[in-house]
Amino acid sequence: MYTKVKQYIQQRIQIPDKDLEESFQHSKVQYFKKGDYILRIGQYCRFIGFLNSGIIVSTIIDEGGKEIACSFTYENCFFTYTEGINNNVPSHKNFIALEDCEMIVLDKEKLSLIFSMNQKFETLFAQILAEEVRNLLLNEENTRTQSVEKRYLNFIESYPNAFNSIPLKYIAGYLGIEPPSLSRLRKKLAGR
Repeated sequence: MYTKVKQYIQQRIQIPDKDLEESFQHSKVQYFKKGDYILRIGQYCRFIGFLNSGIIVSTIIDEGGKEIACSFTYENCFFTYTEGINNNVPSHKNFIALEDCEMIVLDKEKLSLIFSMNQKFETLFAQILAEEVRNLLLNEENTRTQSVEKRYLNFIESYPNAFNSIPLKYIAGYLGIEPPSLSRLRKKLAGR
């Protein structure tokens, strides 16, 4: 149950097993079925999750009411509504399970308790947030500076099995194009 999260943590910080085991006592395991909302727009995010298995899409709704994918969370990753981590604001994103998911969930209210066990937990948390912000900024930069074809190729390189588990509408939205345009792009690149 905690094997993957333990490996994830130990790859980033040196921390005694005893402290890890104690921290895990303050978390719980939750399961979500494909299509379940983990967090809805307007809800307050009160957790930090670690995805043991499955895929999650984060979506926003544009001015025209269209749902657009803004990020994907794959197994072996931490996630939360980053924008609301320090202030108690409702989410402007949906988090939706694209496959059956198993998550380890930690209440945000328990963070100070976890940090008091060992200051390295706070260091890990800062690293995770920094990675999230870096990824958001890189994605935004790529959207502004790269062609759709280049973004598509980068996406496929990063997520080689994406088309097996992510609906086309989410991939297209993430790339900033319509699904028919994505289909044409895939055919064009497959012909090369």
